[in-house]
Amino acid sequence: MSNRIVAISVAVPACRRSAELRSTLERLHACHPAPAEILVHLDGNDNSLRSLVETEFPSVRVLHSDSLIGPGGARNKMMQEARYDWVAHFDDDSFPHDVDYFARAWSLITRFPDLAVFCASILPFENLNESDFWLQAYYPGCGHLMNRAWFQKTKGYLRLPVAYNLEEVDVSIQLCDLGGRCLQSGMLRVFHDHPPAPREDEQTQAAIMINTIIFPLLRFPLLLLPQAFGSVFRRMFRLALLGEWMVLKTTFIELPSALRHYLPMRFPVRFSAAFSWLLLRHRPVRIRPVSSTMKYEY
Repeated sequence: MSNRIVAISVAVPACRRSAELRSTLERLHACHPAPAEILVHLDGNDNSLRSLVETEFPSVRVLHSDSLIGPGGARNKMMQEARYDWVAHFDDDSFPHDVDYFARAWSLITRFPDLAVFCASILPFENLNESDFWLQAYYPGCGHLMNRAWFQKTKGYLRLPVAYNLEEVDVSIQLCDLGGRCLQSGMLRVFHDHPPAPREDEQTQAAIMINTIIFPLLRFPLLLLPQAFGSVFRRMFRLALLGEWMVLKTTFIELPSALRHYLPMRFPVRFSAAFSWLLLRHRPVRIRPVSSTMKYEY
């Protein structure tokens, strides 16, 4: 690492939000040391976003898709096009909280080079102490570093316009099956400028519900499917109690088409991997690294 540039690529999927993207790119350009490259993927090839990036941030590498492929499809393309072994992922409305973010990231990479993913602490929703390390089952899409070699062993992200409840969990369980670890560090802090909506619209809620059903069908072994669908039925019951009948109706109407599309992609992970991933998802493990070779004390 030089004093000015860190050998890390940055990946930002963008879709129809110019003010947020401008703010994110301004924050990234303010970092010192800087990342070696910044990639932005324009979903749907938005001409106004392209003009913004090419005019105000000419050093940014612009990728695009003519159709909407969602954040997962965008991250697939950026992971393929990135020139460096580690890729720092943000959303178009998230950015580093600290100007030395990439120096902090590089210190973690050099300390634990065999990890698959480093998770950031996402502000303002959480704020870990800088000395905190947690083994996590999955990572936030809006703030993490991914090793390209580990990612290329997986099947990548599914191309979904609405990716909630499927995008990161799908790749993370694949990594778990391969032996890849996901470590959250309080040294990495990302601000997500995305206040939660008081209520998502019916179409988005239905898409999230379908994703919740599709995920275990794609990745869980048969023995764990009853547990997974017990969780699905509880979610549906809560929606019914809240009177979200249009959400349930839309879910049942669109589910058959989703099943026909995604079930041929079923590739379950090993039972031991899925079971350990579920345990870690419900109870992350706080650890104390005791050497540079990722050994732990619990």
